[in-house]
Amino acid sequence: MKTVAVVGLGEMGLPMARNLAARGFEVRGYDVRPAAVAALADGGGHAAASAGDAAGGADAVVVMVRTPAQAEEVVLADGGVLARMRRDAVLIVMSTVGVSCMRRLGEAARARGVAFLDAPVSGGRAGAEEGTLTVIVGGEAAALSRARPVLEAVGSRIAHVGEVGAGTAVKMANQVLLATSLLAAREVAALAASAGVPVERAWDVIRTCTGTTWVVEHWPVASAWIQHDAPGSALGILVKDTGLALDLARAEGVPAPLLGLVSQMIAALAHGARKPVSDAFET
Repeated sequence: MKTVAVVGLGEMGLPMARNLAARGFEVRGYDVRPAAVAALADGGGHAAASAGDAAGGADAVVVMVRTPAQAEEVVLADGGVLARMRRDAVLIVMSTVGVSCMRRLGEAARARGVAFLDAPVSGGRAGAEEGTLTVIVGGEAAALSRARPVLEAVGSRIAHVGEVGAGTAVKMANQVLLATSLLAAREVAALAASAGVPVERAWDVIRTCTGTTWVVEHWPVASAWIQHDAPGSALGILVKDTGLALDLARAEGVPAPLLGLVSQMIAALAHGARKPVSDAFET
């Protein structure tokens, strides 16, 4: 593979595109924001006028937009990615857009004879910049084999977990655990402080115990999420992703009472609610 299109040049997509360019790929990028496209051009990529323009003639197309609606728009629209892709190219959707959306995109690609990978990532902006993301892949082994050089340019671990939809299901599981841990750590930090124990002192101990989590290990980062909520923030992404996970649980008939509570509490936190848990259910 020599030419890669990257559609969506945001906090994750732009550094991923730059890493692809640094690995020697010809990278064509598109984003609705001209400044993002210009930033890619400054980093060795080539500007495209539209998603379809980026996809035309590329060996692989990476979609890294934010929402299911955006993914379906760029992939399925007239003149969009699928309409312009070569039949021997691979479409790699790396956005976290939910299982049902990912399966719809995969079916549309299959109908056009285009290989498809469900490949969301974990590792955040730092992982995107350093090229150390974990790429969680659902799809056919043959498509993964063809796309592996592209994935290895942006990630240090490529995990093939099943068919289309499986990659996103595992990503959903990660996001639910992350959100649950964030909420629990917030309460634990308040409990420790109420007893006169500085939070970092408590974390120093817990990091050596069975209760430690990524949130505890990276508390300065995680606590900043709580204090900063804006469109596109980490907390906002958790709101989206826990909502998508809850949709999956409902669609598959999986009992998930804790997930329902976590989804509500993350949404309340992101919208500025700072009520004690005991008040969270007041009407």
